[in-house]
Amino acid sequence: MSWKRVFQYCRGKVIPMTRRVTPGDRSSFKTYDEVMDEVTRWNVENTEIIQILRGDISDERLLAWSEALKEGIRGVMRSKTARAEAVYKTYLDLYRFIIQERIKLANEPSMKKAKGTEDLDPITVCIVCGIRYLQKQFGMPGLLSTMRLKLLQRYLELPAIGPDGE
Repeated sequence: MSWKRVFQYCRGKVIPMTRRVTPGDRSSFKTYDEVMDEVTRWNVENTEIIQILRGDISDERLLAWSEALKEGIRGVMRSKTARAEAVYKTYLDLYRFIIQERIKLANEPSMKKAKGTEDLDPITVCIVCGIRYLQKQFGMPGLLSTMRLKLLQRYLELPAIGPDGE
């Protein structure tokens, strides 16, 4: 083991050789996108979210959200250009849509089957999954995820959605 590796190990940056994952073990781990796709599949199959969202989201609006998400939330929010201001408005529209849709779907019977995460309630996750599914269906870039929703909350400085921020 080289000295550089020893120093990195002491700082917690290197996994020791005995704990490394072998290529055969890799299949037991899932990426964030794979987990997000599983949750999306569950929510689409067990709720009416797609039918509801198709009636509430125009194609132009979905495309605008996708293009804004493709540009990257962090990069856009840190820049001070005219384009950043336009994208900011698109992000704000997406966030407000999710909040309004969440309130609207609170009494929807199929939402009782929705699957959530530890930090977001099932209805919010189901809406994110529905938007993600529509984006994939139309081949749009910048798929929405719960991580991107959390970034929007942070950069837009809006109240959190979920069990703690209700």
